[in-house]
Amino acid sequence: MPLNHQAHDGVRHLLVVGDERDIVARARGLRPGLRTSVLCTHQEARKMRTTDGHRRVVVVAADAPLEEWTAAARFVHEAEPVDRVVCYGEEGQAPAARIALELGLPWHSPETVRAVDDKRLMRERLAAAGVDDTPCLEATTAEEVTAFGERVGYPLVCKPGRGVGSQGVVRCEGPEDVAEKLRVTFAAAAGLPGSGVLVEPFHEGEEFSVECLSEDGEHIALCVTKKFLVPGRFVELGHVLPAPLPAGEEERIVAAVKAALDALGVREGATHTEVIAGEDTVRIVETHLRQGGDRIPYLLREALGADIVAALARQSIGVPSLGEVRDALEKAAGEPRSAAIWYAVPQAAGELLEVRGAEEIKSRPGVCDVVIRSAPGDRLGPVTCSADRPAHVWAVADSPEAALDTVRGAVADLRFVVGVPGSLG
Repeated sequence: MPLNHQAHDGVRHLLVVGDERDIVARARGLRPGLRTSVLCTHQEARKMRTTDGHRRVVVVAADAPLEEWTAAARFVHEAEPVDRVVCYGEEGQAPAARIALELGLPWHSPETVRAVDDKRLMRERLAAAGVDDTPCLEATTAEEVTAFGERVGYPLVCKPGRGVGSQGVVRCEGPEDVAEKLRVTFAAAAGLPGSGVLVEPFHEGEEFSVECLSEDGEHIALCVTKKFLVPGRFVELGHVLPAPLPAGEEERIVAAVKAALDALGVREGATHTEVIAGEDTVRIVETHLRQGGDRIPYLLREALGADIVAALARQSIGVPSLGEVRDALEKAAGEPRSAAIWYAVPQAAGELLEVRGAEEIKSRPGVCDVVIRSAPGDRLGPVTCSADRPAHVWAVADSPEAALDTVRGAVADLRFVVGVPGSLG
């Protein structure tokens, strides 16, 4: 259901499904007197800095069926009619879609959420629309994967069909390592409700992500970001934006992403889409109904002046946002800047004792922040998913190369003191 932007003065009570983030505070700043209620899981409730300001916070079990979420929403709506439903994260999209449908309010349709969440269904939608014909298999055995590899060729990528954070994503070079690699993927998928294992051909090319903002079916690409991966893994090591690309190549990537969003039925809100650009094709890896992670919104704001958090806050109360975002991007085009982030990869496994050098690095020109994600006592080891990265640095500069040099050099100067078993005698 499209958002009626002419009626935004009527958005007085906002129902937030999932993690409220700082977007709600921004929305309140735009609309004094805005009333907010939250439906969330226990884990999301624990992340909330405060419940002050909310009319109510209703906690629902993480494994609760959609019927329980909608019953909770009806309780809120009967107590105080809801004017708008929003969801800023990934986990709450399915409940938000069902709630909005039942209350007759705008949000992503349940069909769109299913197509984005379920990578096999996404592949079907993109192929039917002529956007991306990547073959895929939902596998249950190693024999099925081997037969698929014989048909489409190796290498293959195996991943949980509903995975996040690159958990369980592996590359199979040939039939001889299918069984071993699949064990990793099946183990990761087992911890994700409703997730099977999806197998696809591995596509050669450069990896990028595209941040978009949509309104009434119109999509604006805020930027294309160049991705760097941990060697031998599918975990992001760093990002730089805007990606250093010829104009024609950027247009080709953006066109493919917009076509994918249309095929999936995305009409509103922020999306984060990952792609692989080869010589002749742009392959869609996956998309998400949320802003990008890895501090990308902060990089985007500092480099290009486009504040996606502010835009989502406006959309939350029904205020059109594309015009303001478009103006910011046009202004930035005359004053180009770049931003980059880089993550630390532990060089030794063991117990983290301390991290040295962070304070000095924070004072370096261009550095915006140094974040130590691991605490003394944490176990450091191989980086197999996003949560394993112990620290990051992000910075701005006048060019992509300068921004990358700054963050790479800064991360290299962080010193992780690790206690290795047996090292003390």
